[in-house]
Amino acid sequence: MLLKNLKTQKRGNISFLTLTAVIIFAVLFLLIFDLCQVFIAREETKKASDAASLAVAQNLLFFENLDCNKMAEEVTQRNNCTLVECRHDYDEVQVTVERKLDFILVDKLISKCSVKSTSRAKVIYPWDGQFDYCDTYEFVY
Repeated sequence: MLLKNLKTQKRGNISFLTLTAVIIFAVLFLLIFDLCQVFIAREETKKASDAASLAVAQNLLFFENLDCNKMAEEVTQRNNCTLVECRHDYDEVQVTVERKLDFILVDKLISKCSVKSTSRAKVIYPWDGQFDYCDTYEFVY
């Protein structure tokens, strides 16, 4: 009789171990999924900032569109990001882009997170002298 009671008590223990193992693996899977969201957002923001800085640099080079902030905003929206900053002058463009992260598990522990990426593009005009397309003269007195 005692042996029969011991067998029935051990049967319930395996179900609790299985339940805890499933919960632990589910939490680990959700953490890995959230970590992958960070890497995906990082790649998308880098692609968006690179594309926006190159588009603005091309517009500066060819004098096509003088509204560079609008151009950068359009390019970043196509890449599911938001434009934080777009600075440009005669020979350089700097674009900063941000994307909000939507976590599954990490949002329960911390507040909203975002990933930012910054890209720079140097504008080299054909008349700058680096390509030897134009003649330069030096006057010495």
